[in-house]
Amino acid sequence: MMMIVKTPRSTLASVIDGLLTALAWTAFCFLLASGVHTLALDPAHAAGLSATQALPNAQTLLAYTLAGAWIGLLLAAWACYNAVRFSGLDRRKPPGDTLPAALADHFGISLTQLRILHASRTLLVHHTDEGRISMIDFAHDPGVHDGCMQMKQ
Repeated sequence: MMMIVKTPRSTLASVIDGLLTALAWTAFCFLLASGVHTLALDPAHAAGLSATQALPNAQTLLAYTLAGAWIGLLLAAWACYNAVRFSGLDRRKPPGDTLPAALADHFGISLTQLRILHASRTLLVHHTDEGRISMIDFAHDPGVHDGCMQMKQ
């Protein structure tokens, strides 16, 4: 079985998880077995219970079982699809360092302006209505004498 989330777990957490899972399965099996035992082996109770009264319960149980199986099938199909789609890719790694020239080009500024922005401690970024950066104000930064930088459109 492939774990989806590969986070290291402590031994105590694994033991508690295992015990709670075993307890839940034990309770489920006990309730199921006691219900079957009551219906099948207790003649006094089974005689008073007609087939039409027991049938809706069986139909409901069948509907729940089919719904659970369908959801499980969809989940397994989705997991297989993603395993095939993303095989060979490790998306958990950071994308790597961006080159300063590519970063400056992306924001429409020169490398000198990028160095000034990196050296600034406080920036106030103004945006256009479309979401582009229109102006950067770093007047609050004592190390910079020119108070703002206009961006290329």
